Amino acid sequence: MVITLQRSVTFPPIRLRRIDEYIHYVAKNAPTLEELRERGLEIGRGRGDITRLLERIQVVEVNNNRVSLTSAGRQLVSLREALSLSVYHALFFQRLSHYKLLVETLAELREGDFENLHGAVNERLSRISPTAWLNKVAFKTLLQIAEDVGAVEKRNGIYYYRGDPVEKAVSEYYEKHGVKIGSNYYVAVDKVLVEECAKEEKPHNLYKVDTGCTVTKIYNFFVI
Repeated sequence: MVITLQRSVTFPPIRLRRIDEYIHYVAKNAPTLEELRERGLEIGRGRGDITRLLERIQVVEVNNNRVSLTSAGRQLVSLREALSLSVYHALFFQRLSHYKLLVETLAELREGDFENLHGAVNERLSRISPTAWLNKVAFKTLLQIAEDVGAVEKRNGIYYYRGDPVEKAVSEYYEKHGVKIGSNYYVAVDKVLVEECAKEEKPHNLYKVDTGCTVTKIYNFFVI
């Protein structure tokens, strides 16, 4: 008889707000691990849950007990100023496989309550790794992050997929900082989010931006 042991996939119960505060502080201060704890920005034992998570997805690195941003972390902070929390969706979608699985599942189902979504995600996970399953604490954390970035909306106990929050944030950014003529946005050079996705339109000194290209490039920034 063959006995198969299931492996529970864990994820620390961290809110996005705390992750965002942590990254913001690291960007400005390059603090020690102890300083992060003293400021109330770290939780968990040893190195800390947030530090371990962000090291795993290569947003921060620790050298000589000091925490600093990687190149991906610096890119994240830069885009965060323009696109708010939605940029975390691109980061986690590319670097947290279980978050990506959750989003893809909900995008297909469009809606569902907690139990049904949890079951659907684990059913898909079992196809990838038959012995793995996402426990409810980890699933709740990932679902809350999806809600915080704007990918998901919860109403009366039902979670609804709202579409790509990065795509929405890019459009809102250019609506705020540019001029829309037909289906195209035109902005000043200092408002261009991704240089490769903009073309100068003379003689007006404005840049015509490709929002689709911009969204794709933002996701590509975080591919490992």
